[in-house]
Amino acid sequence: MQKHVNVGLVLMSISGLALGAESRVTGQVQMQGAYLEPAQTGEGRWYLQAPNSWLGLEVLESVSGSQYRAVLEVGLDPLSFDEPVASRQVFIEWLQPLYSIRGGQLRSLEQRLLADPIDQMHGFDGGQPTDSDRFTDALAIDNYRTRKEVDPDQPSIEFTASNGELMYVSGQWTFEDKSATSSLQQWAVAAGLDTPEGSVALTYRRDDGFDAGLFGSSILWQRDGLQLGGSVLYREEVVAWDMVGAYQAGTVISKLSYGRDGQTDSTDEVSYWAFGIDQVFSDSILNYSEMHWQPEPEQWRWMTGFRLTF
Repeated sequence: MQKHVNVGLVLMSISGLALGAESRVTGQVQMQGAYLEPAQTGEGRWYLQAPNSWLGLEVLESVSGSQYRAVLEVGLDPLSFDEPVASRQVFIEWLQPLYSIRGGQLRSLEQRLLADPIDQMHGFDGGQPTDSDRFTDALAIDNYRTRKEVDPDQPSIEFTASNGELMYVSGQWTFEDKSATSSLQQWAVAAGLDTPEGSVALTYRRDDGFDAGLFGSSILWQRDGLQLGGSVLYREEVVAWDMVGAYQAGTVISKLSYGRDGQTDSTDEVSYWAFGIDQVFSDSILNYSEMHWQPEPEQWRWMTGFRLTF
């Protein structure tokens, strides 16, 4: 109940801001065909999927030298009859030249600073992994965090300070919803550097459900069409890491990724290779074709489709 109340308050605030403010619709639509050959049966399966599709509304309002930003995003799965629409993130943000404060349903610092910068593969479901299909996410870090870390439906508060150009520090506090009250469940801090040549980020998360904290780091370098990067999560030992590389020649992007998730639900280490080619038609439309391969247990998936962003 508390979650619905929190989201409802944010939605009412967005509606109020939208009456006299600048607003725009954002989103992404993706359709793909996929072929999976699982290790258990050796029999291939064909899929038609709409992964990574979402629709959003962003509202901006300037008041007395401050800027307010409200964001509502919902995930879309037009091929699903059970849950075609799901909340993605909903928050309100107060923006100042050197700092910002946001609150609501937020994506985690690790997702934004470690996974998103190096996530170059488009063809995956984005759901939770199962024994018969380990390729539900593009990154080992995503797989690990989906099962063991932040519940995206829990309300959070985030504070970010920066020098206005390159450097920033952030803190995020996530609360656990209960019937009448919300209590602090976990907190995270991050520091990073963004430049035209790439980015560097460090994170740390403390969760009441774990004895040790979760450390993370990410680095991305890009120049003259070449892009190299990697991210790692560490809790007493390395629990997941990914390395990526890409090269763009004209409108064609070739990309390669390798990663390991060392603490899966079955305690077995799982690694993957992924290779793909993107054909960029415009800033909004691209076509992709990718192959994901998991050596042990051996299985592979081929995916091709189109992505439209706006």
